[in-house]
Amino acid sequence: MKKNIQYGVLSLVTCLFLISQAGIVCAAQASTNYTFWHSTAEQAAKEAWRLLGGKPAEVVVLTNAGYAVVNGSTTEGCLDGLTKASGATVGKANLLEVHSSRDKALWFLFFDKNTGQSAYCEVNPQAVPADLNQGKKVAAVPSAKLFARIAAANIGANQIFANPAEWNAKVQARIFNGNEFALVTLANVAAHGAPYDFVKAALYHDHLCPGVNSGYLIANYLKKELPLRSADEKYYIISVPVWCKEDALQTVLNTTPGKSGMAVLPMDEQLKARLIPEAKNLAGIYIRWNDKSKTGAGLVLAFDFARANSIGNIDNNQGFPWESKVKLDLFLLDYYDKPEVFVSTIKKFDLKAGDKPDTLASPGVNVLNKLGLLVSSN
Repeated sequence: MKKNIQYGVLSLVTCLFLISQAGIVCAAQASTNYTFWHSTAEQAAKEAWRLLGGKPAEVVVLTNAGYAVVNGSTTEGCLDGLTKASGATVGKANLLEVHSSRDKALWFLFFDKNTGQSAYCEVNPQAVPADLNQGKKVAAVPSAKLFARIAAANIGANQIFANPAEWNAKVQARIFNGNEFALVTLANVAAHGAPYDFVKAALYHDHLCPGVNSGYLIANYLKKELPLRSADEKYYIISVPVWCKEDALQTVLNTTPGKSGMAVLPMDEQLKARLIPEAKNLAGIYIRWNDKSKTGAGLVLAFDFARANSIGNIDNNQGFPWESKVKLDLFLLDYYDKPEVFVSTIKKFDLKAGDKPDTLASPGVNVLNKLGLLVSSN
């Protein structure tokens, strides 16, 4: 017995030693990663100041650092480097972390709020030292080798609207490697002083489009028309049909599918054609559920994009494809406290005793038919 205890103690000590050593290695790797990426962000800022003729008085910095993984190395260290070089911070709402796949190229954009001028730097993954994750010191990489793409352009809303053909040529040339629409919309909405929770929704979606705007307006409409009244209540959303609004709703209301806050039900064109006339602008089904009393009240909502374009004097058939979208994005900023201008209630309903929100979204249940939103298929 005593021998077994001794072996057990020895094994435990050995395990703790190995864990501690692994921790030291991980700490070394993290330190090396941090130093390299911190320096990379500072180099990007230096390139930006060179292109912009100096550090702007009011700068917005956008990046997918922290999401992008380069050669197996995470890139969160860039965020501190950007703050040191530019003074931009998350708290000031001028350091914007743009959601992206970890497989996407790592990039930075520096935007001058006063002039609209911007500078873009994208990291060349082949220039990132291969032994970065081995805890070894790495030599600095010259900017000419470190960045695969460095570009400058005026992306201020007034500038691109005044010269749409000029900007469109740059879009076609992919000066920001395909990120042109995302960076134009995100930079301009930040410069226009949009509410930060909305900016977070746009960042999660990785660009701003009218669909994200509609989701934010719907969330504000719910706050007015179907507010949560206690800690026992929460929203459950049946997203039907599906468009970009879902990303805004998840961000602002925390109604993620993984936390049983949303069911996503796509609609094909044939089913859309069967919607009753009142539901032609259907924008989903929204339920306020009380988990304590097991009761729920719901709204079927509509969003009128045609009305938004009409009031904003925006013609989708004129100009370049991106043009009307950017105009509508900025136009809708003025209506965040007036969501009822574009959002309306098609129908109100209460859940029956014994029903739960996900009952309506269960496989085999036609929620549209159940709520009387479809005309007969005959």
